[in-house]
Amino acid sequence: MRLLSRPVLAACNAVYRATGGVLGAWWFGQPILLLSTVGRRTGEHRVNGLVFLRDAGRLVVVASDNGAPRRPGWYYNLMAADQAEIQYRRSRVRVTAHEAVGEERDRLWPLLLRVYSGYDRHQARAGRPLPVLVLTPVRDG
Repeated sequence: MRLLSRPVLAACNAVYRATGGVLGAWWFGQPILLLSTVGRRTGEHRVNGLVFLRDAGRLVVVASDNGAPRRPGWYYNLMAADQAEIQYRRSRVRVTAHEAVGEERDRLWPLLLRVYSGYDRHQARAGRPLPVLVLTPVRDG
């Protein structure tokens, strides 16, 4: 079940971009970044607002889709692409991504729950471990 409709989410993303994150960079106490990907089948530009965790110069996000049985579309787009772009406030950065597994996921999961405890409910609803994705900034040069 989607909590917010696509038009509402698109409007939130537009406000975030227009204000440089002055409006939208925090949602009920959680930090929000914008993840920009390209649809793997459509080639269309997609933007999703995601709660994130900072970890040693990287950003970590969860592909929860509120505990839906299927992973969100942005997860598949991100995994299919070489790179994506994130925006936090006014800063835009190209990133690469990998899925955290094993010890890395085990270390990050409790840290993510400190940022947003609802991920435990999402994971229980989904009936599977939620993908944890690590976004690493691409250094130019």
